[in-house]
Amino acid sequence: MNVSKRFSKRLIISVILLFLVISLLPDSIPVFAEDKNPKKIDFNLSVRERLEIWDGMNAKNYGDDRPGAIGSLHDRMLLQRVIAGFVLHLNSKIDFTAHLQDSRAFGWSLRNSRYPDLFKVKAKNTEGPYYILNPNEEFFEIRELYIEFKRLWKNFSFKIGRQKISYGDTRVFGPGDWGNTGRWTWDALKVSYKKGNDFVDAFVGGTKVNDPEKISIPFTKTEFWGAGLYAHYELKKVGAIEPFYAFKTEGSADYARTLNLKHHWVGVRAFNNNWHHLVYDITYAQEFGQDSGKKIEAFGLVVKLGYQLNSWWSRPILAFRESYASGGKNTDPTVKTFDPIYGSKDSYFGRMNIMSWSNLDDREILITFFPAKKLWVESAYHWFYIPQPEGVSLLRNLKLNPGAHRLGNEFVVFANYQLSKRWQVATAFGYFWPGEVQPIDNHPAKNASWLALQLLFEL
Repeated sequence: MNVSKRFSKRLIISVILLFLVISLLPDSIPVFAEDKNPKKIDFNLSVRERLEIWDGMNAKNYGDDRPGAIGSLHDRMLLQRVIAGFVLHLNSKIDFTAHLQDSRAFGWSLRNSRYPDLFKVKAKNTEGPYYILNPNEEFFEIRELYIEFKRLWKNFSFKIGRQKISYGDTRVFGPGDWGNTGRWTWDALKVSYKKGNDFVDAFVGGTKVNDPEKISIPFTKTEFWGAGLYAHYELKKVGAIEPFYAFKTEGSADYARTLNLKHHWVGVRAFNNNWHHLVYDITYAQEFGQDSGKKIEAFGLVVKLGYQLNSWWSRPILAFRESYASGGKNTDPTVKTFDPIYGSKDSYFGRMNIMSWSNLDDREILITFFPAKKLWVESAYHWFYIPQPEGVSLLRNLKLNPGAHRLGNEFVVFANYQLSKRWQVATAFGYFWPGEVQPIDNHPAKNASWLALQLLFEL
């Protein structure tokens, strides 16, 4: 083990021990006790442990169990994420926030020590340049490091530094925090205007990479540079609308800076979770710009319609949802495959991470229950189709038969219970049936399953 790794390991252990001790202190303590209006510092700790059991697939391999295939199809792993830090209240209008994050995957067959090249993003058939997006491992990383100016002018706030940015249902801008490392973290300047429940946010910056071996310094080595605008306006008794705009261009990380892309999205979300027992949630995004010299003409659409039976036990919501994203061929003169902006996919398009909001036709029925206070359960069944199947390969081995579009079906159930102020437990189960797909290793593609049990402690 080299010096930097030994230092990193010792530093991680020291930080965790430090914040375990800090967790025994009061939630907030004065920085200068003699001050009539003492500044305060709030210490934070979050520890998440999730057991996952996989059968038939992993994050890079569906169904291939031959010697030499990537990873194991039967992973039994413990995902651990520790977040520790503080919020320093410099005065009533200025906060300084710093949080560290350590993400580890015990028992994972795709761990970085075994496959250091597996999550490199680079040009095909090359050794580099590259950057890394590891979904489960990131040892000792800066999660948040920002200063926030609250209400410096009437209704206006500012935040600059490393931060999490998410809105609405997180489908357009989301952190992707179900993943162990978290998909989207911004180094950005954000300006916010808020009046009552209505707001307009605008931000510009870059998104960080997830490299287990390197600490990411804010505003360096970005995957993308970009910008966004998101607004929320409530309509009395009808619901709310959320117009948005997003921009994405090449970042400064190795390989990322060699790309040539200018992606723009404009769209709107309209929703109401209880309009005379009716539930609706509609999102439309139009994508335009250019990618490697090609013009972009793509779109994404999500429509959810449902009804809540308030007089029934557990007040169930029965809903239907269509998630669609345009697709195209690599040989097309224009880019027609929708890029899913900066959105989360961990709670949509199934929870087994087979699909994303790109070249997708996901027909879904879902039922949400509220059987007890602080407990909610959601069950969903998906029919997955690929609008443009030519050349599509998912998890390396899921390839459709010529002329076919039906990839398969997925059943998912998810439950979340808030045990107390500090403790939360969640569990999930997923099962996937392949559809009209090609054989894998000369055998029909088999079904796959996933089981998760999660415990979260927050201070």
